[in-house]
Amino acid sequence: MCSVLLAFALTTGFATPAHAQMHASNPMDVRQFSAAQAGQPVQVVVRIDNINRSALHAEILERKSEGVYKATRKHVMLYFADGTPVVMGGVADLKPGAVVFVYGVATKKVNADVKRVVVMTRYVQVR
Repeated sequence: MCSVLLAFALTTGFATPAHAQMHASNPMDVRQFSAAQAGQPVQVVVRIDNINRSALHAEILERKSEGVYKATRKHVMLYFADGTPVVMGGVADLKPGAVVFVYGVATKKVNADVKRVVVMTRYVQVR
């Protein structure tokens, strides 16, 4: 039964929950994120460098192909409030080396408030 549902989902264009979460929208590249004005919605894929209280220090990653991202050496600071939703994982998955898709709002140059995080670590490669 489960394989029949999966086959139906794949042939009719319905995505699995993980696939849908990872491909809900295209992440911004470094240039787009850097140009974001305060209050503007932002979507970016990052690799966490470290966490200091409610601040995630991370490197922006750029999408090269399906499931493959490139390190950019451009860093951002993301403010992560208690209670922020974490999809496909939990707060414990937010640690150095984790790759996450961040939905947020720009606050100032290379800074954003996080509104939702999708943990992608197990599903992507960084080259």
